[in-house]
Amino acid sequence: MSVGVLSRCVLVVRGGSSRWWASTTTNVTQQQLFQQTDGHTPLHLQTTPPILSSVRRVYSTVPQKKPDWNRAVSDAEKIVGYPTSYLTLRSLLSDEMSNIAVHMRKLVGSSHPLLKTAKRLIYNGRTNMQTRGLIVLLISKAAGHLNPEEFEQDQPGGVSLSQRSLAEITEMIHTAHLIHKGVVNLSPTVFDGTTFQDMEFGNKIAILSGDYLLANACTGLAALRSTKVVELISTAISDFMEAEFIGERDNQGNPILNADITMNDWEEKNFLAAGSLMAKSCQATLLLAGHSEEMQSKGFEFGKQIALAWQAYSDLQPFTDLYRHPPGTSIDLTSAPVILHLQRDKSLLDIVAKAGDSMENCDFKKIHQLVMSGHGVEAAKDLCQSHAQAALNVLHEVIDPSDARTALENIINALRIY
Repeated sequence: MSVGVLSRCVLVVRGGSSRWWASTTTNVTQQQLFQQTDGHTPLHLQTTPPILSSVRRVYSTVPQKKPDWNRAVSDAEKIVGYPTSYLTLRSLLSDEMSNIAVHMRKLVGSSHPLLKTAKRLIYNGRTNMQTRGLIVLLISKAAGHLNPEEFEQDQPGGVSLSQRSLAEITEMIHTAHLIHKGVVNLSPTVFDGTTFQDMEFGNKIAILSGDYLLANACTGLAALRSTKVVELISTAISDFMEAEFIGERDNQGNPILNADITMNDWEEKNFLAAGSLMAKSCQATLLLAGHSEEMQSKGFEFGKQIALAWQAYSDLQPFTDLYRHPPGTSIDLTSAPVILHLQRDKSLLDIVAKAGDSMENCDFKKIHQLVMSGHGVEAAKDLCQSHAQAALNVLHEVIDPSDARTALENIINALRIY
């Protein structure tokens, strides 16, 4: 326990909670604050407090902090016995990818998006880009295995080799998608000579490395020897492509806000762009384990809901994490907070119209101020909560209590924003 004294205010910290107290006594020592009878009972809780008789409560107990994302992921990795960062390591450290990495060094100093994606993959920071495979492993372990022939094999972490392979494939496809999204739309009128060459070279590396990962994923899918799993994951890849053609785009492919956009559009686009792979991977791993079609559909719904909660959480970051996203940085104009704000305030459309053919010219600082002053952020928090709760409901409905289920619950709760 610690006691801090500042002027007439005393901060008492005990048992993980804190309370501020104001006193008419200017100099209060720890010995005076606590009687020597038991050494830990504050005077204000005893019957006759001689020193703090005029004490008044100013600040109540600080609420308990929500589960930490990195801690939740770290604990989950221990349960499945397989660190998330190793899922695509086998592909990223191959000879082909090593050669690509040598060429990628030439992009250092340029502004090509591929460098940022590569950095996030290597350092695996707070965003934890490589967590989709972990969720597949957790749902595999939590649901159990009904295929006795396959389960008789060596099962590290209680997950079959085919399910572990599927988790790796999920990560490879997701990584390839992120790399391909970094391809820049080139225009000599936008970039000068040197920058144009850097961007063109970066695009070639992005396409080559993304295609290599996709080729490895397809080879891995064939090795699973399940046409149904191949069909599920293949349609998830096609959904990535379909998502890119939903809504209006500027000359760089950035989404444009328009008056007709709704939250149904947001859900459709983000299911195709993020939820489909997660949902179909969860369904596929239950298929490999021999579960019924009803159980597989529950796995699909769980993957969909956790992916949409994840997307809503990501959409909120520019408005809740101002340290990493200071006002004025670019914002996805079709993110949940912006769309929800637009429902009540159409003035956003005037700002977007002034940007012309490129959303890079948009006044993002003004948009940030408008959205922060409206109801969009709180409504997006409710949306995130809703999808997170829906994922928890499915989990509790079909999965018995276990360490793996608890790990999934912790990951979902870490996505909640209050």
